[in-house]
Amino acid sequence: MKRRNFLQGSALFGCGLLMNAAQASAADARPLLEQGIQVGDVLSDRAIVWGRSDRPARMWVEWARREDFSDAVAVRGPWALPQGDFTSQVELVGLPAGERIFVRVGYRDAEDDTMSDWVNGSFMTAPLLAAPVRFLWSGDTAGQGFGINPEIGGMKIYRTMADQAPDFFVHSGDTIYADGPIPESIEVEDGKLWKNLVTPEVSKVAETLNEFRGRYRYNLLDENVRHFNSQVAQLWQWDDHEVVNNYSASKDLSGDERYQVKSVGLLQARASRAFFDYAPLRQTGPQGSDRIYRALPFGPLLDRFMLDLRSYRGPNSANMQVAAGADTVLLGQDQLQWLLGELKASKATWKAVFCDMPIGLHVADGDNWEAVANGDNGEARGRELEIAWLLKAIKAAGIENVVWFTADVHYTAAHYYDPAKAREKDFSPFWEFVSGPLNAGSFGPNAQDDTFGLQVKYQKAPEQPNMSPFAGLQFFGQVDIDPKSRAMTVTLKDLENASLFTQVLTPA
Repeated sequence: MKRRNFLQGSALFGCGLLMNAAQASAADARPLLEQGIQVGDVLSDRAIVWGRSDRPARMWVEWARREDFSDAVAVRGPWALPQGDFTSQVELVGLPAGERIFVRVGYRDAEDDTMSDWVNGSFMTAPLLAAPVRFLWSGDTAGQGFGINPEIGGMKIYRTMADQAPDFFVHSGDTIYADGPIPESIEVEDGKLWKNLVTPEVSKVAETLNEFRGRYRYNLLDENVRHFNSQVAQLWQWDDHEVVNNYSASKDLSGDERYQVKSVGLLQARASRAFFDYAPLRQTGPQGSDRIYRALPFGPLLDRFMLDLRSYRGPNSANMQVAAGADTVLLGQDQLQWLLGELKASKATWKAVFCDMPIGLHVADGDNWEAVANGDNGEARGRELEIAWLLKAIKAAGIENVVWFTADVHYTAAHYYDPAKAREKDFSPFWEFVSGPLNAGSFGPNAQDDTFGLQVKYQKAPEQPNMSPFAGLQFFGQVDIDPKSRAMTVTLKDLENASLFTQVLTPA
């Protein structure tokens, strides 16, 4: 190359670098939506849209029936401020029923009025008339130290689930693992090495508000999760790991050297704030109540009931009390009466109860019990008293077609509760389906309790405890409701979308 051409090329190259730097600087000057968007608690005419800016900014949302946004409706949202970790959400209302709605979210800088790029997504609204329904459920994200592994493509199960084009997804708890540090690597089965993307907030147990929030930000670093969130509306509930393992108000951390903060109440307060900052969830209780249990209809074929087994429970114990009291509370009377009332009022064919823990499986907390069952295989005692009361009341009210969905135990199973084989017989038979984890260690199977006649119709669990996601034992469930027959088909699936078990339920 001649010297003149070289100098001219160098000058042009230098100008190009300066232009690229200027463009990058201009882009950096605008708000960024690095965590994508989420949509939640969708009904026939409304939905919650969530976003996060990287600085103080005003949220703007546009929704449209056309993908090109030629008929867009603009909605001014709230300010995203440091007090909420720059998260914000707005409720869209007046949406058309039974349609795919296209949505995009942007933020306008509070200081210089510059506008971010739009982040696009879409979701389905609930139908008014009988139409095909498909939903997914699972739980347990980034548990046992298994976080985002870039070498295998991250949390791939979220991409698998998005490919099924569900109307909505239910996250049945353990949306984060605040009590489980995520290391750079873990040696797992067969001498393999699991490698994680790591941030400061996930490198230790969560204690500060920023560390709890950092757990949610961490999950949103995964491209599969962000893609899923942009395409599928969600319903969230929580379990224990949003705060600390086997959480209840009586949890004692005095002997846990990982924690400098020993007050479970303080941890729970910070965890609750982080959860509500990041969950695309409509609050239905009084303002400031932190109420998670709620009912959400989805057309004439399905009503959805989200439970909360964590916020109102008494202490974990031997669970053998013969009479109801403060130590036997799991749901609590307010929630029990609410659920029974909502089930009675439901006109939908199917009543789907989403419960963050299984009813009849042994789930231990040291020498105590963490869930409903107490392992004695006898008449209802302890927390079983609440469930016995509820099941009896459902039968007495003539409520039909109630199906339970749960996660928690890190394997997948289909359970049939048969009063003919139970010690407590005053209830109508029902199904409970279990699926999970999404991205965590695999465990189980758990022993079953005979109080409510649990019959295991199918289960798939690891050969050894805490197998990594390398083993492929990551699970979700899929439910399809046919508008003509009104039959509900439940399919348990794995990471690769293989159908492991299918049960067709016909309505009464």
